[in-house]
Amino acid sequence: MPAPDVAVAPEAAPAAPPTRPLLSLHDHPPATLAGLLLHSRYTVPALAGAFLLLAIAAAINGGSLLQTWDEPVQRWVESQRTDALDSFFNFISGFGGLSMVLTGLVVLLALVYRLCRPLAIALVVASAARPLIEWTLKASVDRSRPDLDRLVPGNGPSFPSGHVMAAIAVWGLVPPVVALCTNRRVWWWIATATSGVLVLLVGASRIYLGVHWFSDVVGALMFGALYLLAIELLFDAAHHRYGCATRGHVLRPPPRAPVER
Repeated sequence: MPAPDVAVAPEAAPAAPPTRPLLSLHDHPPATLAGLLLHSRYTVPALAGAFLLLAIAAAINGGSLLQTWDEPVQRWVESQRTDALDSFFNFISGFGGLSMVLTGLVVLLALVYRLCRPLAIALVVASAARPLIEWTLKASVDRSRPDLDRLVPGNGPSFPSGHVMAAIAVWGLVPPVVALCTNRRVWWWIATATSGVLVLLVGASRIYLGVHWFSDVVGALMFGALYLLAIELLFDAAHHRYGCATRGHVLRPPPRAPVER
């Protein structure tokens, strides 16, 4: 008697290996200020201590101790002036001025507001808190500006340079905006290099124009690095908690599921 036909179940296809999600440049940039400054536990305290010592030196007797190198640097810079450099540094200085900073802030906010609210908030906080902090530092140190051969007027105390701090607060946040909008490493590196050079040039312009001492600019760069680090940590905390509207993130935590009764 022939054996009955038995249906044989087809073998299950082997499960595909799980795919790892692509990491966006916005979430994982190649380098960050936090990664640089927090790599060693001594870097941030050392930077803060150096700024504090510089501020104290600038406050004592009008910064006479710092004049050891400030005045020679100032006189050498003024001796290098040309008409072309005058025009160039006048233009560059504007990137730390109120009108250019506000224009840059508006443009950056327009680019990121709908894509990443935490980054938009970081931009607003960085720009809004900076004037009060700057005023507090300047009033506390109360150092007079150089008065050797100014090319532009300068008002208020000298230490630290407000133009440099303003430039850091806005242009220092350009790289994460570029990462959000393009997701291409080459543009991120270009934006990082450009913003860094721009901040340094703004600092150089304030010395060249005769409205800040060399140590005013150094102090602003030191404090600006710490300030930008605080903004970056604030942004990271908000970004990890709330996410954003790009690459699978949400703008707010998901709603809770209804409780069955």
